[in-house]
Amino acid sequence: MTNTLTVQDEVRAVWSTLLKVTDPPPDVSFFELGGDSLAAHHMLRQLSRTFATDLKLRQIYETPTIGGLAEAIVERLERAGVPGASAGR
Repeated sequence: MTNTLTVQDEVRAVWSTLLKVTDPPPDVSFFELGGDSLAAHHMLRQLSRTFATDLKLRQIYETPTIGGLAEAIVERLERAGVPGASAGR
């Protein structure tokens, strides 16, 4: 089941590893935590594979927080008709 909380957990885990930040807060910008465009590219590529959706680089500029990015991923999954994507919202 894919919902906003499980997506947030995955995004947080990727950010934590990539940015070397323990438990990044859901409302702080990727860039404020030390991310740059190269790190963003790697992060989005990994999340695209994890959730089988195509995330473009502009996504991190439009939704630069864990919460915002997770919500955007869930919305994409819902539009694609992924079962359980809207559960737990």
